[in-house]
Amino acid sequence: MSEQSSAALIAAVFVAARREARALPDYPGALPATLDEAYAVQEAELRLSGSAPRGWKVAMVKPELRRVLGAERIAGPAFHVVEAAADAHVAMPVVAGGFAAFEAEFIAVMAKDLPPRTAPYTADEVKAAVGNLHVGVEIAGSPLASLNDLGPTAVVSDFGNNAGLVLGPAVPNWRERSWESMTSATTIDGAAVGQGSAANVPGSPLAAIAFLADHLGRCGRGLKAGELVSTGMTTGIHLVKPGVRAIVDFGDCGRLTVDIVAT
Repeated sequence: MSEQSSAALIAAVFVAARREARALPDYPGALPATLDEAYAVQEAELRLSGSAPRGWKVAMVKPELRRVLGAERIAGPAFHVVEAAADAHVAMPVVAGGFAAFEAEFIAVMAKDLPPRTAPYTADEVKAAVGNLHVGVEIAGSPLASLNDLGPTAVVSDFGNNAGLVLGPAVPNWRERSWESMTSATTIDGAAVGQGSAANVPGSPLAAIAFLADHLGRCGRGLKAGELVSTGMTTGIHLVKPGVRAIVDFGDCGRLTVDIVAT
């Protein structure tokens, strides 16, 4: 079977499982050996989805895998976005029996395009292209419970292991603030599980956006005005399931309460 045929078959299984909210018992085919193979599956999923993503998520690759895979970060599309005011209480769906995790993040809303080009984007160029930086949440999710354990190529190959984003309030005067001043603290069902700040994103959220712009440029897409970029976890990756309530306190930007529900 050709790589193109294999990618199309894997993509079709993941897309159908997500649409049907159906958990998968095993990875649907041969696990992609490289990130290029994994992104080929993701591209096939994007074609099958029938709509453009609202934005993108960025995540780190474990240090011990970076040399093997040739990348420090990975990316995936985000289709389901819930906008929430300060101190809002929202519900986010996941596939029961699949993988689900809660991550406190900072989400950029792009104001200008970063089109495909050969030269990498700099932090200053990225900063000028970002409109607002918001507090928010990524709900990582997949119909396959073991997806995260299978590694970055598996994660990339199922929509980047994303179930949705919660877009909270904008951070006031974010350009003038230190990353350390943008704090976050997460509790799961009343238990404190992690705290941090935007400084926990390696290289800063701007580095995550620059990576994404370069990656999407290589895909011939570019990063577009109006798209969201969830820049990476700040308090850890916290496993959740339907029935769990997670709260993240962003200090002067308010709190977001998220109930995890079955799709």
